Amino acid sequence: MPHVNMKHFPSLTNEQRDELSNMFINAISYVVKCPKDFISVAFEPIEPEKWMSDIYPNEILGKKQFTHTFPNYNPNDEIL
Repeated sequence: MPHVNMKHFPSLTNEQRDELSNMFINAISYVVKCPKDFISVAFEPIEPEKWMSDIYPNEILGKKQFTHTFPNYNPNDEIL
């Protein structure tokens, strides 16, 4: 614990994933006061055309009780 799962468009490079992972781990370790070795990070690529049909309704709106920061777009926006 803790575990972070970031859903993103497939365009992230391995270098970007490495940098994000390090940033997540450092920030979480600092704030939560847990060893870095206890933190896991997953990256889940989602095709852009599936974002509004799968992620937005199911992960963002469907789990409002867990979503801490909401995006500033709506299903009718062009986000690609």
